[in-house]
Amino acid sequence: MPSLSTSLLLLGAAASQALAHSHLAHILVNGVLYNGFDPRPNIANFPNRVGWSSSNADDGYVGPAEYASAEIICHKSGAPPSAHAPVRAGEKVHIQWNGWPIGHVGPVLAYIAPCLNTADGCGSVSKTNLRWTKLDDSDPVLVPGEPGTWGSPAGKWATDVMIARNNSWQVEIPRGLKPGPYVLRHEIIALHFAKNKGGAQNYPVCMNLWVEAPVPAVPVPQPFKLDSFDARGFYKETDEGILIDVSTSLTGYVVPGPTVAPQARPVGHEQQQQMMSRADGTPVVVVRSTVTQKWTGGAVKRTEAPVVNKGRYFRG
Repeated sequence: MPSLSTSLLLLGAAASQALAHSHLAHILVNGVLYNGFDPRPNIANFPNRVGWSSSNADDGYVGPAEYASAEIICHKSGAPPSAHAPVRAGEKVHIQWNGWPIGHVGPVLAYIAPCLNTADGCGSVSKTNLRWTKLDDSDPVLVPGEPGTWGSPAGKWATDVMIARNNSWQVEIPRGLKPGPYVLRHEIIALHFAKNKGGAQNYPVCMNLWVEAPVPAVPVPQPFKLDSFDARGFYKETDEGILIDVSTSLTGYVVPGPTVAPQARPVGHEQQQQMMSRADGTPVVVVRSTVTQKWTGGAVKRTEAPVVNKGRYFRG
């Protein structure tokens, strides 16, 4: 007979399978909000968004069968906007997901890629040309023996931390990163069905950033060394952290994909905060490879109301 916690996990996974989806609601930089992208039907996304568009109208995921395809890069049919959120090297980008279901446990990952040889920053970049550096792997993804939000027999997961922070996560932009246009890729891998081959669910979302130099008072560190990983080689469906039964007792978790860059500074679990927005931001567009101007191409109001914690799962 399965244990009570395992039974609850299976029931929760089955009951919430239709709700097992999310997208990038918006991001904050210094409390200023920039719009993400909502792929669901009949949603009017504002033109000033910094989130990449995608065709997953069901708010769905990318499966292991697509790990070698372009779909894993910035989600299905991912395409960049022209707008970029300005952020200084060394600052944090606060990423707000549109909710996350309890029980859909796994790692929370962050990657960054420069947009090279384009006249408009990341506005027309080819996603297959992007080469990535991992900034965060949410380590420790699993804390054995510590209770999470759903009573996992394995322990507390990074997704439990994210849910407790109102479904949001902070990523620090490296202080030594060269100024210019970048794509920030945030990803959750849901493992509730991962005991079966092909059962893992990847939710990658991308956003355009314009990275500026640190404030003058901050000493400039050594230049940040970028890696050059192709997202289509991040994972294999038989990786230890992809094919895994999370309904059993585990002593740890092996994070799939590349290792975090040595100079990166992931924001620890205890330092993660809930999102508090102060104002709507005005993104920038790149008019030449090293020159930007403020967005003037249309409405700049946010696409969503302020996020309110609605418990286990919410729809914006």
